[in-house]
Amino acid sequence: MKTTTYSEFSRRDFIRAGVFGGAATVVGSALPLVAEEAVATGAKADVWVFTGEDKKKLMAAALDVISKNGGFGKGARRMALKVNAAWPRTPDQGANTHPELIDAFLAGVKKAGIEEVVIPEHTCGPATTTFKMSGIGAVATKHGAKMIDLGANKKQFEQVAIPGGKKLTEAKVARDYITPGTVVVNMPVAKHHGGALITIAMKNWMGAIEDRGFWHRNNLHQCIADFASFMKPAWTLVDATRTIMDNGPQGPAKELRHPNQLIVSRDQVAADAVASSLFVDSPAKVGYLKIAGEMGIGVSDLARINIARVAV
Repeated sequence: MKTTTYSEFSRRDFIRAGVFGGAATVVGSALPLVAEEAVATGAKADVWVFTGEDKKKLMAAALDVISKNGGFGKGARRMALKVNAAWPRTPDQGANTHPELIDAFLAGVKKAGIEEVVIPEHTCGPATTTFKMSGIGAVATKHGAKMIDLGANKKQFEQVAIPGGKKLTEAKVARDYITPGTVVVNMPVAKHHGGALITIAMKNWMGAIEDRGFWHRNNLHQCIADFASFMKPAWTLVDATRTIMDNGPQGPAKELRHPNQLIVSRDQVAADAVASSLFVDSPAKVGYLKIAGEMGIGVSDLARINIARVAV
């Protein structure tokens, strides 16, 4: 597939194709339920893959696409942002979402009318250490976004039913991700994972729930897909600027690659499917992606995804 420059791409009709772009909606969002429509009608999902070394320019391109494809929903003022801030690692080690991307994103959404951003995270390492080492805590403070240590208070979780779940039929979820009127955005980092093969967007939701152990004990891949049938972000932005290829999810990696990519879609399954190509030769080799496609949560078949590759 030909890679265009951003200036060329921004004039193409594909920029307006987001009506069938994939993932769905959030509580209180005006964005349409397009992932289910794509699966039901056989329409293709849309995924944008921006490539470049300048993270600020990558995010500017992503925000432009978002703006031209429905934005964050009519009247959106409050956002819950799910980054990966789970590990006490530096930005260059690749275990967490890169703070430079988050910095540019927070600046951009403020200009787009978002007045409040919360960043809840159930960390794997000590939250104070992780938020500081990752660089994400400082960026959040810079923009007035509130980072929330979910491990500090169990009252921050709310029990919900997962109607479409097969193994995971209920879960305690961070309240901010299910609050009416709050637009939800997922900004994971793509990396190797010892238990799930890779972790990208769908698995990133494990940092939004209380009991991760249940998932590991009860068919991890099925639970990841089950939860994605419930939690459907307005947009998914995958940080693939650098990728841990082994010793994931926390690293440090023996092999750390630098694809310098930011992958954007309204379909979290399609975003994961495209990002998985950085690790495997077929999304079907990733258990939860195969299951999600079969469950009709989103599009996991690359043949059914419009992929726009854009040099920034």
